Amino acid sequence: MSQEPAIVFRDVWKIYRSGRVEYPALRGVSFTVGRGEYVGLVGPSGSGKSTVINLAGGIDTPTRGEVVVLGENIGEKGEGWRARWRRRSVGIVFQFFHLVPTLNALENVMLPMELAGLYSRRERRERALRLLEFVGLRDKAEKYPGELSGGEQQRVAIARALAADPPIILADEPTANLDTENKKRIIELLDKAHGLGKTIVFSTHDERLAEKAERIINIVDGRVAGEKRRGALQVGGEIVHEEKG
Repeated sequence: MSQEPAIVFRDVWKIYRSGRVEYPALRGVSFTVGRGEYVGLVGPSGSGKSTVINLAGGIDTPTRGEVVVLGENIGEKGEGWRARWRRRSVGIVFQFFHLVPTLNALENVMLPMELAGLYSRRERRERALRLLEFVGLRDKAEKYPGELSGGEQQRVAIARALAADPPIILADEPTANLDTENKKRIIELLDKAHGLGKTIVFSTHDERLAEKAERIINIVDGRVAGEKRRGALQVGGEIVHEEKG
């Protein structure tokens, strides 16, 4: 794994406002994700995990602090720049899939390549079919989202996230609302994506998915409460617990 950072959060705050009332979602979050790393974000509902994913993907911008992804301070860029950057830099897997309902599975996977201006139409189709085969759904290429199960839709979403060959895959609660068998399949697919050299950052409540991460960042009340690497728990940079075995 390269030591060059893929994602850097520096004292990131995100404050939402409703009238005169402020709702801080993140309160001074700082961490670094190396290229090729496999990182999980865990913590209670409402702790700020999804906000971290949205900021790292350029969907949202910080109230203050820096979000640097692949060497770019994306938090200071405009919405149009971030949309263009996102097409080639990150693939995002959402909890509720967000497939285009009027496009079939093949067309949904082809869409990111079209938006990024990558490949010819024939090459896009061939790549999309290979990715559907990668997630075990080549035989469902002509099916529309409404004709697929939740687990199948999430597998299409993973294929779509890989379509433009981005170096980073972000996944927000990718196994939520799925049955046990489909959760297992999604976990296996994220493992396979990491095996392709992708940097993976996911948020989850799923213990089985969290166990796959090389490092866990625990977020509580919008703050980093600690980090758990394979073998050690860190709080404030100090190892406080060693796992045995």
